[in-house]
Amino acid sequence: MKRLFRSRLPPALTSTQINSLAKESHVAPEDIKDWYDRFNHCYPRSYLSYKEFISYLEQVNTQNGNDNRLTKSMVKQLFNVLDLNEDKRLNFEEFFLFNTVINQGSLEDKLKLIFRLYDRDQNKYLTRVQLENILSNMFDLLNLSKSKNGLSQNIDEILTRTNFNNQNTKISWHTFSTYVLNDPLLFSILVSNDFDDYKSDDDFSCIVTRF
Repeated sequence: MKRLFRSRLPPALTSTQINSLAKESHVAPEDIKDWYDRFNHCYPRSYLSYKEFISYLEQVNTQNGNDNRLTKSMVKQLFNVLDLNEDKRLNFEEFFLFNTVINQGSLEDKLKLIFRLYDRDQNKYLTRVQLENILSNMFDLLNLSKSKNGLSQNIDEILTRTNFNNQNTKISWHTFSTYVLNDPLLFSILVSNDFDDYKSDDDFSCIVTRF
């Protein structure tokens, strides 16, 4: 008699998948298997839909004690960044690597994730306020610490040093992110909690290249 029903049990991770995830995340293979079991318990279809991803981000923000919520546009951009195979859903590998960045990623790992939000749109321009809102909300989501005054002074210092200090000028996301990721000083300024160490001198001058 032919089998009328297919098994709903998810396929086991292959050794290749486990070794690849272990190498990229520095998580032990046995722990990855535990993650996979819990993932399939929470998401029996073995993937997160966009709506499920929204709910998951809300849980992360609540767990971190954050009141700020990502805008729909930012959530969509983040989902697209994580959806490496572009199938409109997050499989276990994509979900696991995202959580690895949140829980044990370095400052550089987290900033790279943030700056990938709009890397498919190199013509993305933002106002000063929009830039701060995106960075502030993503810092909260990724559990990155900020000074008691937030990121405002840090961002202003970077904009001054890169000749973006005209408040009426929209800022290229691609250019801003390129500066920060490629200049150790600007990187340090953005993530610093002790802003006084990085205040510009009056005679400071900076030659920049537009991207």
